[in-house]
Amino acid sequence: MIIKFSSDSTCDMPKQFIKEFDVSIFPLIVTLGENEYLDGVNVQPDDLYSYVNESGNLPKTAARSIEDFKEYFLKLLKKCDVVIHCGIGSKLSACYQNACSAAREIGEDKVIIVDSKALSVGSSLVILSGASAYRSGASLQEIVENMKNAADNVQSSFMVDRLDYLHKGGRVSKFTFSVATFLRIKPRLEVIEGKLINTGKEVGPYKSVVIKYVDSILKKYDKPRKDLCIVCHTKMDKAIVDKVVDYVKSKNIFDNVVECHAGSVITSHCGEGTLGILYINDGEN
Repeated sequence: MIIKFSSDSTCDMPKQFIKEFDVSIFPLIVTLGENEYLDGVNVQPDDLYSYVNESGNLPKTAARSIEDFKEYFLKLLKKCDVVIHCGIGSKLSACYQNACSAAREIGEDKVIIVDSKALSVGSSLVILSGASAYRSGASLQEIVENMKNAADNVQSSFMVDRLDYLHKGGRVSKFTFSVATFLRIKPRLEVIEGKLINTGKEVGPYKSVVIKYVDSILKKYDKPRKDLCIVCHTKMDKAIVDKVVDYVKSKNIFDNVVECHAGSVITSHCGEGTLGILYINDGEN
């Protein structure tokens, strides 16, 4: 049986894994002013930063329609027996529901939708778990169960440096934005039960508190799978990213620590200076 793994462009999957496991990425829509673009196809994060700086407005993002998903899945099925699609979590976007509707129209024995319950590379980790099981010879049922278990245990968190995008997007009040900026408060966001929630904060310069964020996450989610941790970030000082990657490696917890950049959809909502470490937390102590 030939299985094709698929996600949407919010998964921010590192290119090396897209190539290694031949994962298909379905681009979501990013709107800048009156013009629509496809994430990762004809719009990149740098285009977003330029647009926001010049216009003072935020980009808008949109899910793909049921018909778009249906057309996409049917195209994939020309070269495989089954498509397993795992994109942004069901509580974070209409993408999940639209993908499920398309799958029902095609046949749920041909297109299987797995809820990542995550965003950004949290979704990628669920897919990579299933793809590794497939490579090891697991059955279709075993692969799907593997992915569902990974989704229940994926740790997706981020620390945000600048709140201007969250403020412009209506997710942070003007008062909170002003106070947080003045006091240099850096909120920590986590996906819990499929929803993005503010679970804490660090105070001080980003480069000084980012390691505190890493330590707090590793302490809170202390049963990581050893195989992989992904450090995903938007535009920021390379020295800070390198500091985090080197620090995570120095903990000798993970066999592989990979860095990647967030795509245009994720960047649209959080802006510059956002970084997260993500892994699956169902390993042993």
